[in-house]
Amino acid sequence: MDIPEQDGDDSIFAGLESVGDERPTSEARLRIEKGELTVDVSVPSSHASQFLEAATAALLVIGALVAPMLTLTAAPEGLPHWATVVMITVQLGILIWVSVNIFTGQAVLRRRPTG
Repeated sequence: MDIPEQDGDDSIFAGLESVGDERPTSEARLRIEKGELTVDVSVPSSHASQFLEAATAALLVIGALVAPMLTLTAAPEGLPHWATVVMITVQLGILIWVSVNIFTGQAVLRRRPTG
């Protein structure tokens, strides 16, 4: 397999470390490492925008599930129930607002026809 050539200035990426014996590719890649758990996903570059949208949606869903649980766990016992409900509502409202702002601007992420 040929090693693809890099376009542009190599000094931009000079400080980045490669993991293992990776080589630059034309694929869109996402790597998540947490202790012994490693997830590495790659897709063709033509699908990079859909890949980014899927990863963003997954993170928003995780945030919507984890944020209220953490709030309930971290809330002190003497805190009124209405205050806990308000905090969870604000957290979910922010996630909804971010989601709407991200996904209503999808046209920016898509390739526009040139011609």
